[in-house]
Amino acid sequence: MTPRRRTLFLAVLVSGLALGAPSVAAADASFHGSFGAAGAEGATMTVVHSHAGDDGKVTYEYVTYTASMNGATVDRTTSVAR
Repeated sequence: MTPRRRTLFLAVLVSGLALGAPSVAAADASFHGSFGAAGAEGATMTVVHSHAGDDGKVTYEYVTYTASMNGATVDRTTSVAR
């Protein structure tokens, strides 16, 4: 690789890192998942959601909905950290 080409490659690489790094550091991160099943005995659905904000706030929620011939229930677990 010629010195001029190497310099150009490094300049492009450094400028890409310099422009991209702040946006990655300031971005929020989230996860969302769900599962459901139904049969002759009833149905269930579970939802999981977590989020980490750029302000440092972290939330987590795990919810299960269940329905059968005996009734319906909701089981919920939540957590928040600041």
